[in-house]
Amino acid sequence: MGGNGPRYQFDPAALERNLSGFDDAARRAMLDDLVDELRERAEAITAAAGAGDREALALEAYALRSCAAICGARALIDLAESLGDKSDSRPGRPQELAKVAKARVAETVRALELWRSGEPERRPEEEC
Repeated sequence: MGGNGPRYQFDPAALERNLSGFDDAARRAMLDDLVDELRERAEAITAAAGAGDREALALEAYALRSCAAICGARALIDLAESLGDKSDSRPGRPQELAKVAKARVAETVRALELWRSGEPERRPEEEC
């Protein structure tokens, strides 16, 4: 989250750096692709964890980490590293982490969409 505080689930400065040099249309398309990819990785992680496929889980975690790095989503990067850790063999741990990953991806996607639209992020008490 960098120096931008808890308001964002990603680092806007990191995202801007990674998208710099592209025109507005290309930047919008790349951001759309990033959002789609984050969602797909969360679904694939859930499926791999549910199937008990540690190898697929590690590959999907690496892909999630790569996506998270583009937008500077530190919490997702750390979570992806935990998901890819094959030494943690506690029963149910992959499924537990997959649920957390799905929730964090949803939070990050929401923050990215708000940022893209230029809307300020609403606080939970304002959403009632």
